[in-house]
Amino acid sequence: MRPLSGIRVLDLGIITAGAATSAMLADLGAEVIKIESPTYRDPFRIWVSMRPEDSSELSPHYKATNRRKRALAINLKMAEGRACFLRLVQRSDVVVENFRRGVLDKLGIGYRALSTANRDIVLASISSQGETGPDAMDVSYGSTLESVAGMAWVTGYEGGDPMVSGVDLNYPDQVVAIFAAGMICTALASRAQGGGVHLDLSQRELTSFMIGENFAAADVSHRAGNADPLMAFQDCLKSSDGKWVAVSVGFDDLDRLASLIGETTTDPAASLSVWIRQRSAAQAVIGLQRVGIASAVSLRGEEVLAAEAWSDSIERSPDGLPLKGTPFNLAGSLPPFFEAPDFGEHSLAILREVAGYTEPEIVELLLKGVVEAPSENTPELGAKSAQA
Repeated sequence: MRPLSGIRVLDLGIITAGAATSAMLADLGAEVIKIESPTYRDPFRIWVSMRPEDSSELSPHYKATNRRKRALAINLKMAEGRACFLRLVQRSDVVVENFRRGVLDKLGIGYRALSTANRDIVLASISSQGETGPDAMDVSYGSTLESVAGMAWVTGYEGGDPMVSGVDLNYPDQVVAIFAAGMICTALASRAQGGGVHLDLSQRELTSFMIGENFAAADVSHRAGNADPLMAFQDCLKSSDGKWVAVSVGFDDLDRLASLIGETTTDPAASLSVWIRQRSAAQAVIGLQRVGIASAVSLRGEEVLAAEAWSDSIERSPDGLPLKGTPFNLAGSLPPFFEAPDFGEHSLAILREVAGYTEPEIVELLLKGVVEAPSENTPELGAKSAQA
């Protein structure tokens, strides 16, 4: 099943939010064209490790969020570049962008221009604070979004500082990409009822939505580390082999816990800590699970990968390296995998096959710097143009 087969997406997304959204659309069968400017490439391309030997490598973040895409390099600051882009819009179904608010309008390719070119176009604008409101123009990162959305209010240990979920890859980016892909699919399904639509997706609002239950008791401190007020005990405890065991003990589990450790306890944390410290993590989990207490070994990343206990959430590139996959299971029917593209890798083919440009027209766009293509592709094009 490839529900978006036949749908074409123009991907202006950069870094995570926009590009990850388009990656999911590609997983669902859409044709996705990644569009970058010769004057501004996706910063994710070079977000690699600090090791010198990795300096020429595409970052794993870029590889994951740009799989199954073709690439076009076009300068949208030039009139010819905007004309080329709108020509593609006429032949496409979706545009995804996560630029700073107002950028598309300044370039002359805002929703009004897009819908004039194609009344059925779906524009998905993904931003930190949304299209409107007093904070719409704020510069934001995942850490600031988690703070202003209230997420940092509920993360961290009691009496401690707020904690954010990540630095380069963070919760708001991942959340908005999943919601955006779903909203785009909904918009595509409903186009027959009224043409295209401009979707306004705010990372801040969606992050607040995901923790919305916490606002029902806003006068209560919610920062509690791993603890849960509805549980007698919940935390991670260290075992004799140095691994950590995650344990959740409900109030109705206390008798079972007492039967396991051989004593009645009013302090599950202290009793369990001693009991687990005397056993390997695997032994502790077997014992706890045997009496019906939820527990699991806390796995490191390499251990999770070794388990291979997923369907499509982790993919493997042709060289065997793991990449973040897709959050849904399509029963093994994902489109064929191909690597994230190099800058402008498919520019010539897209101009010919999708935009319908002739060879002389493409040469003129190249000479003017409107588009870029890999140098190994351009001599042949130049020769054909001269013959024409």
